[in-house]
Amino acid sequence: MPIPLMGEVGNAGLGQPVGVRAIGQTRPARTFWWDREPPADADVLRAVVFDADSALADIDRDGDTTPRAGLVDLVMSLFCAGIWVGVVSTRRRECVETLVRQLIGDGLVETIVTVDDLPDMDAGPGSDAELYRLALWELGITPRAALAVAGSGRGLRAALAAELPAVVVTPCAADLPLVGAAEIRARYDGPGPLLSADCRQAHRRWSIRRQRAA
Repeated sequence: MPIPLMGEVGNAGLGQPVGVRAIGQTRPARTFWWDREPPADADVLRAVVFDADSALADIDRDGDTTPRAGLVDLVMSLFCAGIWVGVVSTRRRECVETLVRQLIGDGLVETIVTVDDLPDMDAGPGSDAELYRLALWELGITPRAALAVAGSGRGLRAALAAELPAVVVTPCAADLPLVGAAEIRARYDGPGPLLSADCRQAHRRWSIRRQRAA
């Protein structure tokens, strides 16, 4: 039975006004240059696409597959913010749908793209990029409106080959070549968990850097 996918939701807003402190007022939160840049509508974050092969699951001491700590909170945060969630994998669809249902649940994922959707795909990160391209095509957006979440160097390279900015979440970052990542984190949870606002910020920083480099 195919996993139920999320229905279409609206666009999300961007940014917040920066106040000026008057005498006697509390100092406002410090802002950064990427918060003060004027937004570009074409670069609004519409979707976050997860690499199911490296970014979703942990194996516990009993050998059971469990969601990585903080993953469900991130997905729920994206869902509530109106940001689509996609999943790509080099594995078979039946296996991936079962994994997504087990780790995330039903109704939160907009699209799932697997190797079954690209039967002529060769092995390797360059070919893995086609999974992301098909996911974007199914969502009806360009790479500029999406963010990938990977958990390995291979996942990062596949996202970059598809011209997608990528957040890499792995405790092994020091041992991996992760050049080009929009952001690198050891985990989803913790004192500063990865949530929809953080995804927007990472995507926005990447968009501004790309525009300035053009």
